[in-house]
Amino acid sequence: MTRFDFGTVALRLITLLMMTFLVFPIAVTLIVAVNPREFILPPNGFTLDWFKAAWSSKTFLRGMGVSLVLGIAAAFLANVLALPAAMALVRNNFFGKAAINIVLMSPLLIPTTIFSLALYIYFVRIGYGSGLLPLLVGHTVHIMPYALRILTASLHNLDPSYEEAARIVGAGRIRTLFSVTLPVIRTGLISSFALCFILSWNDFPISVFLAPPGWTPLPVELFSYIKFQYDAVAAALAGSLILLSALAIVIIDRLAGLRRVLRS
Repeated sequence: MTRFDFGTVALRLITLLMMTFLVFPIAVTLIVAVNPREFILPPNGFTLDWFKAAWSSKTFLRGMGVSLVLGIAAAFLANVLALPAAMALVRNNFFGKAAINIVLMSPLLIPTTIFSLALYIYFVRIGYGSGLLPLLVGHTVHIMPYALRILTASLHNLDPSYEEAARIVGAGRIRTLFSVTLPVIRTGLISSFALCFILSWNDFPISVFLAPPGWTPLPVELFSYIKFQYDAVAAALAGSLILLSALAIVIIDRLAGLRRVLRS
């Protein structure tokens, strides 16, 4: 007779409820996006008119372009800055190492809204205010701790003997970095860049404080639209981004292996 395990059943039930809680808003968004009656549920048909309106909107297309450029630039800079920091923390023991690690990870300890307001006040005091440079700096500083954690984990899994072997046969530090270190931690780099890009793409508080006129990221444009328009165009745009995210997951799985990315 199988013994009833209350703990296992309770854990599975809680997990199911949490997954339902996470998936339900996504499902509702996708249903609303193809519903001819806007936000009125249950749906009474199927239409792609909201998707056409979303993808023909110059405002949204411009916001996507801004978010795309900003996300790529911020993710690239975050990883370029995080890589040498991760290598220094993993490969060396020095006085103040723990304190430096805490300082580098400190943006995660501050609520994003407070962090964004503090950045805005700082840039105003030095004469910049909102602008492209403050916006890029804000996104980069905010997502760099995530890159640092992923790259640190990847470097911990890298056997130092590989780098030592390259140095023994005459490779310099730069040659060793590009010929040995980076290829071995390629999965960590891909996952780090992908995560940083997604975080930058979805960021709202930093963008709303620091974005200059004419350079407004998509989350801010979407927020401005739903404040004054009551239709399903915003839901269609959100649904499109959900589908694109699913496509990105498939591409990452094909290029690097999703299990390897998540494990890194």
